[in-house]
Amino acid sequence: MAMVSLEQFLSTVTVEADDGRFAHLFSDAVSRIPSDVRPLVSLASVRLRRRGRMKGLAGLTRWSEHSKRRMPSGGPGTQTITYYSSLLDHLSDEAYVAILVHELAHAWLNEHVAPAQSPEREREADGLAARWGFQLELEQLSREAEAIGDSVY
Repeated sequence: MAMVSLEQFLSTVTVEADDGRFAHLFSDAVSRIPSDVRPLVSLASVRLRRRGRMKGLAGLTRWSEHSKRRMPSGGPGTQTITYYSSLLDHLSDEAYVAILVHELAHAWLNEHVAPAQSPEREREADGLAARWGFQLELEQLSREAEAIGDSVY
């Protein structure tokens, strides 16, 4: 099965992360997404920050309609994914990758599936990440989240 490159899947994305582990794992994760997956065109930026406002938050995908960019559906908008190193730094590489791909799946679903068609976003993001080939990473994340007693996304 052919895989996608970072440039193909995220051609218009700015990545703001000054962390070697993040850069390596993010690039590796994106390169494993199957090549038949449509690119993310609404994702404007991916950021790595130290911590979020909510305890246990490792990643967050936000939609903004304040954009001149047009979505494939014709409406305006962009998305931003923010990852938080305060929790990611405590995870194995496998669990870390699960978080990275889970948030990319959220962005993909936000772009390609109308919200009315997708009421259970967390489960659907995990399902999509699993279909992309990340089931083992998701299972590892589940084990690690259970061990620290936290929901991580």
